[in-house]
Amino acid sequence: MTDFSKLPNVNIWMTHPDLTQIQQVDFPAGYHMRFYQGAEDIDKWVKIQQISDPFITPTAEHFNNSMPGTTEFRSKRIMFLVNPVGQDIGSITAWQTTKLSKNEIGQIHWVAILPSAQGQRLAIPMTIAACQRIVDLGHTKACLSTNTRRIPALNLYAKLGFRPMFQAIDQKEAWAKIALLIKY
Repeated sequence: MTDFSKLPNVNIWMTHPDLTQIQQVDFPAGYHMRFYQGAEDIDKWVKIQQISDPFITPTAEHFNNSMPGTTEFRSKRIMFLVNPVGQDIGSITAWQTTKLSKNEIGQIHWVAILPSAQGQRLAIPMTIAACQRIVDLGHTKACLSTNTRRIPALNLYAKLGFRPMFQAIDQKEAWAKIALLIKY
């Protein structure tokens, strides 16, 4: 098994040119997505993110700074993965950005699944659900920001058609060092 902490630690953007081309994949029986319902979901989001992410420790402040807006605005974009017994076990956001283009495009943002639910083929349909939401919100292109140490995530995004977008030489060099670990 690869020690991801020894890989280059470089943030990188990935883009998808046409989300309408992503094939739908169903969730396993009993799993589904729900949308953000209000402030009570912030603590749920923080818990999922903190337990799931070995690289950062998000807080409610991260949530509010990264995803500003009214409850109505957030409820169209922030999604939770729910298991068959009704527990929130993951989260993903179908956001928007102008960071990579002067035109607004969709952004996959803050993706996490609790470790106890990882490996159950949930990340692909969860990410596809967010991509579909981005399309529903009027965008066909999307981007996301991740890190070259997140090999499972990079493989997931590559499988769905996201490709790296190099903005600096260190990103291209880091990608070259991890390329053999990317399956798609």
